[in-house]
Amino acid sequence: MPHRNVVTWNCMISGFGRNLMINEARRMFDVMPAKNVVSWTAMLSGYTGCAKLEEARILFDQIPDKLKNHVCWDVMLNGYIKNGRIDEARELFDQCHNRNVGICNRMLNGYVQLGCVEEAYELFLSMPERDLASWTSMLTCFAKAGLMNEAKALFGDIPFEKDAQAWTAMIRGYMQNGMVDEGLELFQTMPHKDIVAWNCMISGFVENGRLKEALDLYRRMPKRNIISSNSILYGFVLEGDIINAQNFFENIMNQRDTASWNTLISGIQTEEALYLFSEMKRREFRPDQTTYITTVSICGSLALHGWGKALHLQTIKTSYVHDVLVSSSLISMYSKCGLINDAATLFRSIDYRDTVTWNTMIVAQAYHGSVGQALEFHSSMIQSGCKPNHVTFLALLTVCAHQGLVKEGQNYFMSMESEWHISPRPEHYACMVDLFGRSGMLYEAYELVEQMPLDAPSYAWETLLNYCKLHGNFELGEIVSQKILKTSPSNAEMNVLLSNIYAAKGLWDESENVRTAMKQQDVKKEVGCSWVELGGSTCKFVYNDRSHPKTEEIYREIENLSVIIKRISTMI
Repeated sequence: MPHRNVVTWNCMISGFGRNLMINEARRMFDVMPAKNVVSWTAMLSGYTGCAKLEEARILFDQIPDKLKNHVCWDVMLNGYIKNGRIDEARELFDQCHNRNVGICNRMLNGYVQLGCVEEAYELFLSMPERDLASWTSMLTCFAKAGLMNEAKALFGDIPFEKDAQAWTAMIRGYMQNGMVDEGLELFQTMPHKDIVAWNCMISGFVENGRLKEALDLYRRMPKRNIISSNSILYGFVLEGDIINAQNFFENIMNQRDTASWNTLISGIQTEEALYLFSEMKRREFRPDQTTYITTVSICGSLALHGWGKALHLQTIKTSYVHDVLVSSSLISMYSKCGLINDAATLFRSIDYRDTVTWNTMIVAQAYHGSVGQALEFHSSMIQSGCKPNHVTFLALLTVCAHQGLVKEGQNYFMSMESEWHISPRPEHYACMVDLFGRSGMLYEAYELVEQMPLDAPSYAWETLLNYCKLHGNFELGEIVSQKILKTSPSNAEMNVLLSNIYAAKGLWDESENVRTAMKQQDVKKEVGCSWVELGGSTCKFVYNDRSHPKTEEIYREIENLSVIIKRISTMI
């Protein structure tokens, strides 16, 4: 370029930053002859966009005071907020003495995004000036927390003429809280419905399992956009109707974006999804954070380490490897594929580790039964200043259960509320039952599960029932199974287990009665299946399936293996 000025330099820095090519952006920034506020802001945005917050903060502190305007403060605040570092965001916010309503709204939105209701409301009340966006953010915060009475009152108290965004926030609040009819009623009274409000209603119907009404609204829309179509596509995926989802995607949607591809890929969840990812790239759609998280997770679920490593390389080329959620999904994938050393190597290469990253590594160690490593990672996590959450304790309790560490497990369970103010969920109770069950402490497990809320899911009860069968405690097993079937009469696994318990006690009539009732109620046990990756392709095997083209060879080999196994077992 023969003639360069500050504008062209800034464009280059912004372009590199938007494409996550942060090192190239920094080299341009360092050699440009003169910098203005746009230069500093562009470089700052590049760092925060790549989640390089330490480098961003160093740069922010170097900005000359005469150039450090509200945009600079907003970019740095948003960087902290986007990455869940709300305490550092608040610390920075408090240092900004010349705050305007925009900066206050940014901090308020941060609290809203992270569900910090009390902090948000305290800030809202202390703001010297509030605009309509402030009121809408606080309304959204109440709605997200399920406080619909407070949201409704605030909506009525808004001192300005409500715009479409305020109306839509209230409608979305109703939908998110399952109050679909109230949301529809408010939508019908909305004076000027824009396309965002229509889309809000469609997605609300979809998320509440009312796809038929969503489709009806979609057909009646005066104008549609890609978001409208993506919502319907998601509706099909949510119902597990992949055939109609694919038909809608290929034949009805007149335009698609990365979100469309992501939705369809997430719905398929088999190796076919990875071929769809390849087709997405062939059609020149650019993968984003969600694309990589979804596809990498599929690789982990199916143990497709070849695909997983290829995706890892792509995240390095596109710099998405620096994204906390993408890197965490890669760690999880390596762990599930049995490559725990690769998972640890990637973990050590990450500059900034949040609670999600630490949890992923703790879960990985727990998955592989490395109790010492898992507990050591937990200690390091606390020392680093990261607070544990529900997932952390779920991993720790799992490790304790697998290793029979009853005392340690009890201590972790008790510390959840006493030290970290985290209420145990049904999954944590199930882990504790697993811990007690493995040690034969069935009545201790029963007493613990009895403390759960009545409307809690039955995971813990189901775990206890399995241990009752394992330890031959049929009396307690019958009590537990009856409790489960009161709330979940169509639970196939529990019906089968209860039938087996009766059979083990010699109560053949009772066992047959359970099986008969299952047939009458059309309760069917899900057929088991497994996947095997071989020669770069994946084969799916379903119980008693004879549709494979090499069925006869497969079953013949199984018979041969069975004979060999029996011979070996007689020799041992």
